[in-house]
Amino acid sequence: MAVIGKTERRLAVVVFITATLPLIAAVWLANKMFSQASAIWFNPEIGKQLDRGVDVTKDYVKAIKDDMRHQTDAIAADEVLREAAKKHNSELVEAQIDTIFPRYPELVKLQILDADGNVLAERDRGRPVDEATERSLDVARPLTDDEAGPMAAAPFAIDRKRLDELETTGNVVTKYHQIEASRSELYQGYIYAFAVLLGITILLTLMLGTVLARGVTRRINRLATAIEKVGQGDMTVRVPVTGSDELTDLARTFNRMLGEMQQSRTRIEFLQRMGAWQEMAQRLAHEIKNPLTPIQLAVQECHKKYAGEDPRFRELLDTTLEIVEEEVGTLRRLVTSFSNFARLPRAELKEESLREFLHDCSQQLAHLEETGEGDESSEAANVDVAWQLPEDELRAPIDKQMLRRVIVNLVRNSVQAIRDAHPKAETKPGEKPADPDALGHVRVSAKREGTGAAIVVEDDGPGIPNEALARVFDPYFTTKHDGSGLGLAIVKKIVVEHGGTIDVGKSTDLGGARFVMHLPRVTPDAARSQPVLSKTG
Repeated sequence: MAVIGKTERRLAVVVFITATLPLIAAVWLANKMFSQASAIWFNPEIGKQLDRGVDVTKDYVKAIKDDMRHQTDAIAADEVLREAAKKHNSELVEAQIDTIFPRYPELVKLQILDADGNVLAERDRGRPVDEATERSLDVARPLTDDEAGPMAAAPFAIDRKRLDELETTGNVVTKYHQIEASRSELYQGYIYAFAVLLGITILLTLMLGTVLARGVTRRINRLATAIEKVGQGDMTVRVPVTGSDELTDLARTFNRMLGEMQQSRTRIEFLQRMGAWQEMAQRLAHEIKNPLTPIQLAVQECHKKYAGEDPRFRELLDTTLEIVEEEVGTLRRLVTSFSNFARLPRAELKEESLREFLHDCSQQLAHLEETGEGDESSEAANVDVAWQLPEDELRAPIDKQMLRRVIVNLVRNSVQAIRDAHPKAETKPGEKPADPDALGHVRVSAKREGTGAAIVVEDDGPGIPNEALARVFDPYFTTKHDGSGLGLAIVKKIVVEHGGTIDVGKSTDLGGARFVMHLPRVTPDAARSQPVLSKTG
């Protein structure tokens, strides 16, 4: 079971108080409002006036009905009509009701019935009762003193609105008195409902507050744990970036800071390691260079001084001189590489256009191919080197001379790897193969990358073995039989001097090796202080 921390409890309490205080205030305010509303709306005088109004309306409707009954009595009291009805004289009855009917505008129909209920005569207003606007009142009166004698049936039409208003008013007043009688229970029910709502809200608030507080404290604990590990020297730890609040920004900034610290430490370690290698290279160059000339001179002197006629010994001396001179030459080239590596200058950065820089590199390498000058000319003659220049200027702080050395080294390595993979496809220096695809292709490109830029050199050669990727930038490590192992180390150091990083892997398009130099968009003065991280694989 997770232990609830102090911060989590405090946050939960804050959420709880923030949520419940307004509810408690709302319950208190509702109680006050109910009491005031009760005092205003359920005034006894208002109830009396409502009852009086209903009674007046009832009396008015009763008067209307009584008037209609009286009208029927007046019709039944007509002597001519009574005598004609007794004698069953239909013609006289019809003539009389024609005289009587217009006197009573509320009449819908007037029927004279005999003792058996048969209609002797009738008159109507020409339209039935409209149920939408009228209601009917049927009144019957005997035309003789005998209840079993002739009858006068008179349906009257009453304005429906008046009766409906009476019923509506009566229902409202009745409801009013019911609410007045049960208002205490009603208000008490509302108070109970608010109390239950308050209890449920408190419970949900506690749960929600605990969940929210736990989410916040969990992320804070992650930061604390990460900081503790960083304090122990572990720069690889990262904090999960979740959410979209200030803690998320803090976690993102913390991770970026750790990445920069890790890159800075890696850069410092690399430069320190390179410094040690450069110092060792300088000592080796000094120790090896000094005895080379005496050794070569001594062997040449021995070869020159021998005046004997022994052909076998002469052959031995020739072979010895040839071997010594060849190996001394190899050692001199190695010493030159050591010296160049030891005297590798620091980059002097200046903001330049990468588009123009790569264009200059392509022109210079093309010139070397055409004239046959340089080590890379004879190698590049059999390989198609394509330069994909960016459309915009793509400015970045660089040392053009040193970065050109990087491009030349990478292109030369790609060309040599392709040529080594096709040992039989030899052509003369400065001569293009008949088939442009006979050997392979190298592609140099540049692109924008965030606020910085990236330069990519890739080929369709055999690539770099996976087991060598982790050490490919280490000094004196090489996969070539005649390599010094310093070329890629120099490349990486120059890139580091530019405040950038370099990756090596497999080209997804061409299938060979792929080197990517990441150059940050910084000011020249701040370039060397930029954290760097070299990745392989």
